[in-house]
Amino acid sequence: MVWALGIYFSIAIGVGDFFGAFLARRSHSYSTVLTYLLIGGTSAVPLLFLIDSEFIGRDVGFGMAGGLTVGFALTLLYHGMTVSSAAVVSPVTAVVTALIPVAWDVLTGADLAGLVIVGIVVSLAGLGVTTFSPELGERARQGVAWGLASGTCFGVSLTFIGQASIESGMWATVFQRYTAFVVLAILATAQGIPRFVPRGLLPQALIGGVLTGTGVGAFVAGAQRGSLSEITVTASMFPAVTVVLASVFEKHPLRWWQGIGLVTVVTGVVLIGVG
Repeated sequence: MVWALGIYFSIAIGVGDFFGAFLARRSHSYSTVLTYLLIGGTSAVPLLFLIDSEFIGRDVGFGMAGGLTVGFALTLLYHGMTVSSAAVVSPVTAVVTALIPVAWDVLTGADLAGLVIVGIVVSLAGLGVTTFSPELGERARQGVAWGLASGTCFGVSLTFIGQASIESGMWATVFQRYTAFVVLAILATAQGIPRFVPRGLLPQALIGGVLTGTGVGAFVAGAQRGSLSEITVTASMFPAVTVVLASVFEKHPLRWWQGIGLVTVVTGVVLIGVG
């Protein structure tokens, strides 16, 4: 069950991020993320009735805490892919996202397993290869910076939401999406940025929003039934989905060595999760 939920997360988030970058290039990253969050939160509501879900204040609090950073994570990710390349930004985001829960475990008393250390080394080696993109020049370095920032926010959010108990079901997911929506809506309004994408882009936003919303729900369900490490193993494949889609449909540059680096990054993240 946990493996299936992780695979769904990877596919859903990978495709959702591809559409998110597509929308951000044609509107604004804030508008894209706000549209995603509203659709994603709404699509997660039916899961409250399909999956046994008890309103538990502690777990709702974890969801809200995760919501404080996930909106920024998405905004940074999509903006990064518009100014750089998915082949640079997405793998960096994935590695940092995986490392934050590990860092949390260490800080709370867990031992750092040897396999985790190997995974970290392998991931960093893969990133060194993946982010080497001479034709991008300064944009490659910008992509690394945006990926680091996005991954940090994602890692913090998933660490919080992964603490929710199985009894609370999908309440943490719903509150995560709507908390992030409120925070970003306030910022967008203060800066005079449209809160939603143009009407002509709503079909793509609907697909991406539903996928990312249910994808996060799958992650939470997996963490509740297994562990953060278990769900991380199969949930770590999402950058490969995004990069391949961007390369095929958006003609983002993907050199042969970046493909090898991407596989290496995913392998490293899997080792981190297994460890």
